[in-house]
Amino acid sequence: MKLQSLFMLLVSLGLLALCVELGAATPDQWPRFRGADGTGITGGEKLLPSWTTEDWTWQVDLPGIGHSSPIVWNGKIYLTSADEENKVRHLFCHDLDTGKLAWTQEFPGEIERHHKQNSSASSTVTADSRGIYWLWGTSQNVRLEALTHDGKSRWSIDLGPYIGHHGFGGSPVVWKDTVIVPLEQDTQGTVIGIDASTGKERWRLARDGAEKAAYSTPLVLTHTGRDTQVICTSKAHGMYAINPENGTVLWENKCFSLRTVASPICAGNLLIGTCGSGGGGSNLLVALKPPATKDDTSEIIYEVPRSTAPYVPTPLFSQGRLYLWGDKGVVTCLHATRGEIIWKERVGGNFSSSPILIGDQILNISSDGEMVALVDDEEFRILGRRDIGEECRATPAVAEGFMVIRTKSKLFCLKISKS
Repeated sequence: MKLQSLFMLLVSLGLLALCVELGAATPDQWPRFRGADGTGITGGEKLLPSWTTEDWTWQVDLPGIGHSSPIVWNGKIYLTSADEENKVRHLFCHDLDTGKLAWTQEFPGEIERHHKQNSSASSTVTADSRGIYWLWGTSQNVRLEALTHDGKSRWSIDLGPYIGHHGFGGSPVVWKDTVIVPLEQDTQGTVIGIDASTGKERWRLARDGAEKAAYSTPLVLTHTGRDTQVICTSKAHGMYAINPENGTVLWENKCFSLRTVASPICAGNLLIGTCGSGGGGSNLLVALKPPATKDDTSEIIYEVPRSTAPYVPTPLFSQGRLYLWGDKGVVTCLHATRGEIIWKERVGGNFSSSPILIGDQILNISSDGEMVALVDDEEFRILGRRDIGEECRATPAVAEGFMVIRTKSKLFCLKISKS
């Protein structure tokens, strides 16, 4: 969406209260899970309707297995996998244009039990101009690795043990010179702020345990006339905001009763978060209006219950509409400000990947590897389906005129047009 059009849309809706902190990333970067600001919206690419899987620009095999999503920074792709038999995790860097492996680093470590839809390499790498940051963990310790963009270790720290019935899978984010690490566990957990240059701990926020570890990636927001806030979600604390300078809690709304996996997003002047379970019958989406001042309280504007609310896929916001791509293949389009259903249709399949917006197309990939494209509109329309042929639980990355897709053991790339 063009900047002028986006500005006019926000003005017309009266939603200039919130905007996303982009940091050092440009629209052509995809430096964290779901892009520079976690929205899943590309920086100007447009997916051609006629492409097929025979048109891949390149594809390469990946050793081991992993569900982490790829990221892109300055022509390089970063992602991870785990060779569970040999007890080693891999961090890869591939050239975006050619797919050629630029470098790889190995991290030996115990392989422990995890959920069948999780892996030992599910944490998505994040990047800034200094380098890249990656989390991996076991019940004994969680390690935060910092490397240069050419693969040299900058620092590595141990953040303590991790207790989670489904295994580890949290992903960090970067705000200015602080790496923010969410470690909400089945037992008492933490959110930690780390100096991005030195690896020294700046602050540590204790979090209650609720026997449900959280897997959502934090959202960094900056308010007009107010300080930046980091939005986190969990069963124990619901949806809450942290001051990234010192780790203090700015506000909190204990609105969830189940595990949080999908990441919080901003939909105009509302924050959207979800919780749920594998069965899906008790899923819940909450649309929350955050406090306007330090003396205000947060307010739940509406809720979307049960099977309509997704559990693992993160929602998508575009042009005043909120798209909920359900785990069991039902997609719902809502009026984002009111929560009223515009349409609700079944596309089939099961989904762990989160939808992204490329031009006017909403794209998601089923766990069985079927890509489904919908039109971004108030009318439901399937634009196409394409079978990749392998299990996929990662969210695609789009940057610099390319779309990058990671399946269970392969990496695919498609050159797309710039609008």
